[in-house]
Amino acid sequence: MTENTSLTRRQKADMLKESGFSTNDTYNADDEDIFDRLKHQNDIPVWEPPIPFDIINLPDFPVNDLPVTVSAYVRAVAETTQTSPDMAAVASLAILSLCLQGKFIIEGKKDWVEGLNLYTVIVATPAERKSAVLKHITVPLVQYELQENRRLAPLIEQNKMEKSVLENRRKILEAQFSKDKDSDAAQMRELSDEISEFKDVKPCRLFYDDITPQKLATVLSDNGGKTAILSSEGGIFDILAGKYSNNTPDIDIFLKAHSGDSIRVDRQGRQSEYVNNPALTALIFTQPNVIENLMSNAIFHGRGLCGRFLYSLPKSTVGTRKFVSSPIPEITADMYFKLVGNLLKIKVSEPKTIKLSERAYEALKTFYEKVEPMIIDELADIKDFAGKFVGSVLRIAGLLYLTEFLPDHVNFENIQECDLVLPENFITRAIIIGEYFLEHAKVAYQIMGSDEVTEQCKYILRQLKKSKPDRITVRDVNRACRKFNSADEVLIPIKRLCEYGYLREAKVIYSGTGRPSSAQWEVNPAIYNE
Repeated sequence: MTENTSLTRRQKADMLKESGFSTNDTYNADDEDIFDRLKHQNDIPVWEPPIPFDIINLPDFPVNDLPVTVSAYVRAVAETTQTSPDMAAVASLAILSLCLQGKFIIEGKKDWVEGLNLYTVIVATPAERKSAVLKHITVPLVQYELQENRRLAPLIEQNKMEKSVLENRRKILEAQFSKDKDSDAAQMRELSDEISEFKDVKPCRLFYDDITPQKLATVLSDNGGKTAILSSEGGIFDILAGKYSNNTPDIDIFLKAHSGDSIRVDRQGRQSEYVNNPALTALIFTQPNVIENLMSNAIFHGRGLCGRFLYSLPKSTVGTRKFVSSPIPEITADMYFKLVGNLLKIKVSEPKTIKLSERAYEALKTFYEKVEPMIIDELADIKDFAGKFVGSVLRIAGLLYLTEFLPDHVNFENIQECDLVLPENFITRAIIIGEYFLEHAKVAYQIMGSDEVTEQCKYILRQLKKSKPDRITVRDVNRACRKFNSADEVLIPIKRLCEYGYLREAKVIYSGTGRPSSAQWEVNPAIYNE
């Protein structure tokens, strides 16, 4: 949001006309002295237009800072769908996260590591072609699933047969043992070992749409601790809130799967499940009203779920879209599909650590020292997000580095033997992308109702428009706005209204006798013309 600190030339021209001065519509430099005299006549300052709370000027996603193969595909998707590049760009980061999560971790410093999984939310109104963008971005995932499942089909059948044989052998031994307690115990122990070590071979499933927290724990357990939620709607938030089960919100799995904390589920009637180092990626396209419910949920906020997401509010293209658009070039799609396929094929026995070069470490340290003091000041309204912000930037840096480094330097089968040292430029690029998410988070929290002070300001303005006073006092606001319990509560939004140009403190003349008059604020008449 850019602060408006001066009147436009046209506004000055209009003011001079209203005051009886002759001037043209464009307002020339010769009028400047006249305007200054008018502005300061009787020491009464001229009102400037207030800064709107809901008019936002958000940055565009820095597509150039993505890996070349990814940025080319992002632009092609944006062109063919006639959507903001932000949608495909944020979605592409989530796809890289899905490919690399659980396989790598990044070390910011000793005893501080981050996984590479991201939670992302793209907020857009209906008719913004969210589903079309998601479909294009996930094509290589669907292709990989189909290929893997064709390869796995005979193995799955063989696995089922082997399991059936083991179960039949167990039944036979159980029957023998029930008749003869002196049956071969060694044979029974051998079979027990085979059964305990047996692993089901299951079809490849890289991502899900809507899924319950209970099912998510099972999926993570079955898939080696890794999975993803990719959705063109926001129904997952309703599920987490317990909307369809009449339960209290169940978000533990989401919280732990973001940070990599172990998950232990022991409930009556269900098999116990244990997931060590879980990693979940989330890419959710949703509408503003759904994200508003997310922001207004006290449990989601209080336990830090909202702060784990990276927010994007792309500019709408509705009304400016072309019918004839360029299709995605075949070579651009092929390079993107090959990249995603190669990243998915990487297999590791345990997560491999990315370390920072000395200069990358210093760049991260400088960035941390810049952000940390802001959490108690200008980022206080988004404290839960800000507290995880540097960690999110580090995760993005790891994704950028691996996406560019691995295809050119590594035999995917020998990845465990490779030294991974992240250069400074990846931290720099990740910070640029992180600042995009920071600005969008500020607005998401503000316009979605999380910024309580802004909501109080809007409430006061609505009440002022009813009575249209020229001046107000704290008592006036308390009378008109019953939601405030004390004068101190009223002063906080009044201060912000002054900062945004809706109010200004009035000069109160004290005669020297009696009690001094209460503080008063003049009301910008422009708010009554909105």
